[in-house]
Amino acid sequence: MTAQDAPAAALWLAGSDDEFLGSGFHLGAGRVVSCAHVVAGQPVVTVRHSGTPYPARVVLLAPPERPPGSAVHPPPDLAVLAVPGLADAPAVRLAERDIAYGTDVLVHGYAVNAVTREVGPESTRLTVAGPSGIGLRGEQGWIPRGLSGSMAVDGNGRVVGMVKATADHRNPVGGWLTPLSELLPLLGGPPSAPEPQVTALSCARLLAEVALLEDPAVRLELVQSVNEQLGPDARIKVPYHGHAYLHLRGIAAACLNHSDPATALPALLNGALALCGPHRALAELGRLLHIDPEG
Repeated sequence: MTAQDAPAAALWLAGSDDEFLGSGFHLGAGRVVSCAHVVAGQPVVTVRHSGTPYPARVVLLAPPERPPGSAVHPPPDLAVLAVPGLADAPAVRLAERDIAYGTDVLVHGYAVNAVTREVGPESTRLTVAGPSGIGLRGEQGWIPRGLSGSMAVDGNGRVVGMVKATADHRNPVGGWLTPLSELLPLLGGPPSAPEPQVTALSCARLLAEVALLEDPAVRLELVQSVNEQLGPDARIKVPYHGHAYLHLRGIAAACLNHSDPATALPALLNGALALCGPHRALAELGRLLHIDPEG
C-alpha cells in the first residue's frame, strides 16, 4: 500500500444512537485500531467503512480507563477492536520503527466538516518535532476533533503513529501522536507477509521458469528421477502432456497428492536440480516447500 492508498483503510467509530466517537484504521483480518479514550465506556461500538456500519467488539483497552483527575488518557491510549465484517477491507501495514524527528507524516481519518457539519474523511500533514508531555509533538498542521485514533503514515503509507489529541481544533497548531514504539508491543509488531500457499499451480509456475523443463524428454526424465527416489512401490503416475506447463502441473499435483508428500516433494526438487542444475526458480521452490536441496 502506498501513501495514496492509505486513506482507504481509514474508519470512523460510532457509539449508541450512531454518535460519532472518533477515527480508527484497519490493520487487516478485521483488526481495527483506535485510541482507548475514543471507545472507553461505550456499551456499543460500530465501525463505518464506505458508509456501511459494522458491529465491533473491543478486545483490548490499554489502559482500560482514565484515572480520576487525569486530563488525558494515559499511554499507550490504545484500543483494538475485532470487526469480522471488515476482514476483506483495505488495510495498512505498520512500519518497523518510529519516524525521525523533523519528518512529515500524513494523517488520515474522519472529522466533522466545518462547513457541512457532517462526518466525512479528513486528512492533514504534520511535522514531527519530537517528544512532548503526552506523546510525539506534531506541528504545522490542523487536527480537528474526531481525528483521535486516526493513522499517521510515512511516505510509503506505513503507520508510524496514531493521533492522540489536538492542541486546538480551531487553529492549525498541531497536537500529539502516540509513537509507533508504544503501539508495537501490544499489536505484535509489523505483520509479516502471508505464508505462500503450496499448490500444484504455484509449484508448476516455478518449474516452468526453468528453460530445460520445456523439453519433453527432460520432463519425462524428471518423472523417472522422482520414481527412482520413491522406489517401486510408491511411484507417481503422470499422463504426458505436450504443453510444458500443464505437464509440470500434473507432476507437481502427483507429488502433492502422494501418500507421502514429505518424501515426494523433495524428490521433485532434487530431481529438477539434478537434471537442470542450480536455478533461481528452483531455489525459490525450495523455499516455498521449506526444503533444503538434498536434505
